[in-house]
Amino acid sequence: MKKGLTIVAVLLMGLIGPSAIAQESWSLAKCIEYAKQQNLDVKRRTNDMKSAEVNLNTAKNSRLPNLGANVNQNLTFGRSLGSENTYLNQNSATTSFGISANAPIYQGNYINSRMKYTDWSLKAAVEDINQMGDDITIQVTLAYLQVLYNKELVKVAQENVDQGKLQLKKTEELVTGGRLPKSEQYESKAQLAKEEYALTKAQGDLKIALLALGQLMELQSIDSFDVEVPATDKVAINSDAVLALSSGSIEKAYTIRPAVKAAEYRLQAGEEYINMAKAAYYPSLSAIAQYGNSYYNVFDMPNASFATQVKNQGQKVVGLQLNIPIFSRFENRNNISLARIEQEQRKLALSDAKKTLFKEMQQAYYNAMTAQQSFLSAKQALEASTVAYQYAQEKFGAGRSTTFELNETKKRLATSQSELAQARYEYIFRTKLLDYYNGTAITL
Repeated sequence: MKKGLTIVAVLLMGLIGPSAIAQESWSLAKCIEYAKQQNLDVKRRTNDMKSAEVNLNTAKNSRLPNLGANVNQNLTFGRSLGSENTYLNQNSATTSFGISANAPIYQGNYINSRMKYTDWSLKAAVEDINQMGDDITIQVTLAYLQVLYNKELVKVAQENVDQGKLQLKKTEELVTGGRLPKSEQYESKAQLAKEEYALTKAQGDLKIALLALGQLMELQSIDSFDVEVPATDKVAINSDAVLALSSGSIEKAYTIRPAVKAAEYRLQAGEEYINMAKAAYYPSLSAIAQYGNSYYNVFDMPNASFATQVKNQGQKVVGLQLNIPIFSRFENRNNISLARIEQEQRKLALSDAKKTLFKEMQQAYYNAMTAQQSFLSAKQALEASTVAYQYAQEKFGAGRSTTFELNETKKRLATSQSELAQARYEYIFRTKLLDYYNGTAITL
């Protein structure tokens, strides 16, 4: 008995399918976070940031002394220099070893400038990641709202099908009672078929919208993928965001938007890059320390022991090394010129980032204004269409209008419902986008 129940359960699970069992609804925040984690461009930017961190660490450690050791083994055959600094015909072996250290004291402020340069570059790399995240957030939000819009269209289409079935039943009753001709029944059936087709198309469009969102999120499959549907009447809409586009809000956006901040950080890095190039004009001073020793062995002759030679032949060196640039074939001058040209490019990049942000905010502002007016107009149109459809139903029920007239009124109602849904989600997106430019996270 238990075995039979187990088999039945397995068969039912196979019939239901994994998508029905593991169906999961994703919130907007979860979709955005997942998309950021999976996006390849974000991963590439993250690697750039890691490289910048390594460069900063390298620049900081350049103040430390370097330390190295060396060991040499030479075999000489024939005429060679002997232990008394005279040339002899002999075969010998020489072992030498040593250790040396070099510490920078003054490098024309090169090290400080390099540290600042790599630090600003790291900050710019972080803002590049943030900007990529912002782009993904906007793209995912737009795709998410498109899914919600298509879900509402499916809901409207399903309601129209349900109403069409009721209308067909009512028409059949009126035809049977002799109050309407037989042609009205066929007209109702044709209208129901159109509404069922519209429902099928709306369901297909919803699947395509889910696919587009899933592809943005780098999902391997959307079979078990769905999104949460928030109550649209409870979605917070900041209508004040579309009242004005002040210079203060634009200046605020300049200080918080990643694209502008990255350009500003690169401009700061460019100043330090010029200082790095200028450092080549200055002398550099380093401290050096060395220790060396050797062991000399002549074949077929008596030689002092290894310990004796190492004790007597050790050499210690401590000193300062000063390098003074005199003429570099104009290389230093040209490097400074190139650094200044690159700095001009960074200034242009900053101006371009600010202009782009201003244009985006300006466009978002006017789009939000248009969306607000469209939303209000769509609400009024739906109210009027709803009342008109109610009157049309009453006339049809009383036998004072035809199926064609009722269907035309119903089409206008469906159009108004669709237009309101589109206007609502467009209005939500445009106001959320304005809030986002002002530093407020997008939430539904």
